[in-house]
Amino acid sequence: MFACLSLEVLSLSRLRRASTLSEIQLWIEPVPRLSRIALGSLLIILLTGVFLAIQMSGFGLGWLRVTVAAFLLMAPLGAASGRRIRNVQRLSANSKMMQSEILDLLRHPFLKVSLAMRIAVFLGIVLLMTAKPGLPESLAIAGGSVVLGLASAFLIPSGRSTLS
Repeated sequence: MFACLSLEVLSLSRLRRASTLSEIQLWIEPVPRLSRIALGSLLIILLTGVFLAIQMSGFGLGWLRVTVAAFLLMAPLGAASGRRIRNVQRLSANSKMMQSEILDLLRHPFLKVSLAMRIAVFLGIVLLMTAKPGLPESLAIAGGSVVLGLASAFLIPSGRSTLS
C-alpha cells in the first residue's frame, strides 16, 4: 500500500507539472493500474486484519473499529481519484479536448486532496495498529489524520507550470 501511494505521489506530481500531451501520456499510464493494485492491497490488509481480530476476539476494541472505518474512508477516495485519472487518460488519448483543458483537469484540487487524505489516514491506521489505544484516543488519532491530510494538501505547493 505504501508503494502504491508513493508511486501515485510521483505520478501526480509529474502530471501536475506536465506541459505537453506527451508528458501527460508518459506519466498517466501507470496510474490506472496502481488503483487496482492499491485496492487489492487494501482488501488483503482488511481481510487479514479481520482474520486476526477474529483470532484474538478483538471486535470490541475501539482502535479496531476506528481502523476499519478509516479503511472504508480510503476506498471511495481512491476510487474517485482513479475514475478522474482514467477519464483524463481517455481524453488525452483521443485528443477530444485541448491541452490546457486536460491540464486543468489534472490540476483539480480533488486529486491532491484525495491523495493527501489517503496517505494521512493510512499513517493514522498504522499508528492505531501499533499503539492500540482506547476508543476516544483512536477517534482523536483518526480525526487528526484527516485534519493533517487536508492541511498538507493545501500547504504543499501545487507545482503548476505555465503554458506558453
